[in-house]
Amino acid sequence: MIGPEVNIGNGCKIQNNVSVYKGVTLEEGVFCGPSMVFTNIYNPRAEIRKMDQLRPTLIRRGATLGANCTIVCGITIGRYAFIGAGAVVTRDVPGHALMVGNPARRIGWVCACGERLGKDLECPTCSKKHELSELHMKESRVIQEQIR
Repeated sequence: MIGPEVNIGNGCKIQNNVSVYKGVTLEEGVFCGPSMVFTNIYNPRAEIRKMDQLRPTLIRRGATLGANCTIVCGITIGRYAFIGAGAVVTRDVPGHALMVGNPARRIGWVCACGERLGKDLECPTCSKKHELSELHMKESRVIQEQIR
């Protein structure tokens, strides 16, 4: 189900049993795995209309959202981040971060090609060498906390 006032970029893949609600933006090339969930109201109640409290969610270019993960509203997931199956994301995620668990925590970094990077930040598949640059730090305010 794709709701109103949703933005979906070119080349996105939205798998079975996924609903994309009002306030969600998917940039180009985002992968939404089977049965993953977006929320759009932080504290919903059936008896109280709260659509005026909608919190927008931004999924940046090339991110992967694994099967059965949950993305709590009001956050940004950085470029080429990889959210593992079943993870519950409750805060911003930096670009290229590999996130797992409930609540989701960063356990590593991934290349744009989707492969996990080693400690040297070199991709074992495409051999691209990555750096934690100023660009990454500007992209997400949480990266500085997570690399300490």
